[in-house]
Amino acid sequence: MKHLIPTLIIGFVFLACSSEKRLLRKASNAVDVYDYKKALGYYDQILAKDSDNFYGNAGKGIVLSEYMARYEESIPYLEKAAKKSPEKVTGKINNDLGRGYHHVGNYPKALEFYNKDRLYNKDRTDEEFDVYLTKRIADCRYAMTHTEVADPEHQSFKNAGPVINSEMSDFGPVYANNRLIYTSKRKDDENEKVNGVDHRYFESMYIASASKDAFSSPRRYTLPDRGSESKFKKGGESALSISPDDKTLYVLYGGNIYEADLSDSTKDETKMSSVINFGYLQRHACLSSDGKTLLFTSESEKGDGGSDIYMSTKKADGSWSDPVLLPPAINTKYNEDAPFLATDNTLYFSSNGLPGYGGYDVYRCKYVNGDWLAPENIGQPINTSGDDIYFTLKPNSSNGFYASNRPGGYGDMDIYMVHYIPYELPECNTRELITINALPTEKRDGTYDLYVTLDPAKSSLVRQVSWQVNRQMVVDTGASIKYSFREPNTYTISTRVVLYCDTCPYMLTACAEKELVIYPGDSTALSASQPLASETKESDRNKNVKSTLAEGRLNNDQLMMLGWDVTPAYFDYDKATLRENVENMLDRNIEVLKKNPGLIFVINGYADSRGSDAYNVALSHRRLMAVKSYMVKKGVSQRRIVTTHSYGEGKITNGCTDNIECDENKHQENRKVEFEVSNKAIRD
Repeated sequence: MKHLIPTLIIGFVFLACSSEKRLLRKASNAVDVYDYKKALGYYDQILAKDSDNFYGNAGKGIVLSEYMARYEESIPYLEKAAKKSPEKVTGKINNDLGRGYHHVGNYPKALEFYNKDRLYNKDRTDEEFDVYLTKRIADCRYAMTHTEVADPEHQSFKNAGPVINSEMSDFGPVYANNRLIYTSKRKDDENEKVNGVDHRYFESMYIASASKDAFSSPRRYTLPDRGSESKFKKGGESALSISPDDKTLYVLYGGNIYEADLSDSTKDETKMSSVINFGYLQRHACLSSDGKTLLFTSESEKGDGGSDIYMSTKKADGSWSDPVLLPPAINTKYNEDAPFLATDNTLYFSSNGLPGYGGYDVYRCKYVNGDWLAPENIGQPINTSGDDIYFTLKPNSSNGFYASNRPGGYGDMDIYMVHYIPYELPECNTRELITINALPTEKRDGTYDLYVTLDPAKSSLVRQVSWQVNRQMVVDTGASIKYSFREPNTYTISTRVVLYCDTCPYMLTACAEKELVIYPGDSTALSASQPLASETKESDRNKNVKSTLAEGRLNNDQLMMLGWDVTPAYFDYDKATLRENVENMLDRNIEVLKKNPGLIFVINGYADSRGSDAYNVALSHRRLMAVKSYMVKKGVSQRRIVTTHSYGEGKITNGCTDNIECDENKHQENRKVEFEVSNKAIRD
């Protein structure tokens, strides 16, 4: 539609008064030779005399919108022209106002002007005009019904800054060997002229060292690499992508795809075969992580319209197979471009034909069992009402780059650093060590404090914690919760922790499970006449334990011959903290376990008679858990711990039971943890 603009501006000349005609004609001539800044200067001269002048406002707004992609800046000039002289407003002005409001995300206002444009041009038979206007209207409606914005843990972006970006178009970021190679249409020389294709400066590659969020000053980059020698003619080369081994750079030159060997900067790039360069214009290419699949885009009569994505596989002889057009669910009659295949085999690409917010949006889809799944828009804030394209991630990372002409940049299109993690969560990672802890509350009413512990270095990365009791989801969430058990029984407590990851393209999940025995008396709400479901289960459990230990049970003499310290682990009154001498004893026994891999054992916890039965059961449980946690932390496999028993004051043998007066030494004999050890081999 840009061919309409010079005609429209010339029309202004005939309609304007004589004092304006000279400046309007000069502005029109400047547009004809692509000198848009000079054209703006002539319009400014008109507006300096009359800020409400229709032709000055309309002309400047059209040039800003159509030729310079400065949509936001065009709005006040076009609005003033429309308000001051509504009888002179054309469909073109309405269309550009729609584009401007669309670009800044004011979708209702954009729809208003798009519909005015459609009404103004209701008699037009230009099919291309109607198709694009229809798509823009559909994009506005999509945006108005898809207002959700991803949280920063899943999506975030940051402009790469003025060191990388210019007032011209900067795009096609490629990260390789701690360097950023990209393409820019910036002006490098005062004598440089715009090209005759898009009326901007020729694109060339640039390179800068990259360290986290900082970049060195970029320099021109060519193949062969001429280093700092920048006084050479621009060749119209564009960086496309890098091979997974960082050795091969894919480059676009003259509408064809080339390969460049980055290990030898003196070599020329090599044009890929006609199997790949088969269309009249190729646009992009990327290689899969295994190097066996090439995804590329081409404009060709073989496609579905515009630029389409094709896939080719490498043969045994190293050549490429005939390309296959990706299905219509991906390729539309508009443009699909910039495919990128991540290390997890997710395809990311941009399209201005699929449902989106406007212009090009970034989409993703999976290749499963030989079929491509339907693509999905990755959403906001990465996608905007502008053009969002050239999305790429660093290998095995959630961080990367892309290009966007979103509002707020330095020029036509800018390069942004991007962080992206999909919402789907992988299966639990058993390598992540996570522990569930359960402690009864002071009320002793069957309510427990449940909490998770994990590597302190990862604790700040926790984003979500979920709990289940006997496979039923618990409504409460968090790293620490309170849960009230309904009756004495054996319960399975499980948790899943989701952790943020900035060094992988997905979230991490860690899971843990433990069995918790709620003993009679733990719940005061339990009726005395109510049968206890735990009685049978606990009885069966004890039978299983006795059966496991029956064969090969070691007595104290046998244990001492192995070096085992048979001294009980004694505790202070009402405490579950390990004494120093207890830790020393446990260290000696841990060494015995390491030397005798066939040993398995039971941990039994006890308490003296002071306090309620329920309290003492819980106290003995805390004591045995302190011993167990210490041993596991020191490297003892939990598989070797057959079970644990929290006896409380239920197995006192020295007569110091309730209402019996005993001295402290007698009570001390009952505040302990002991082991039952067997030499039966562990079954894997």
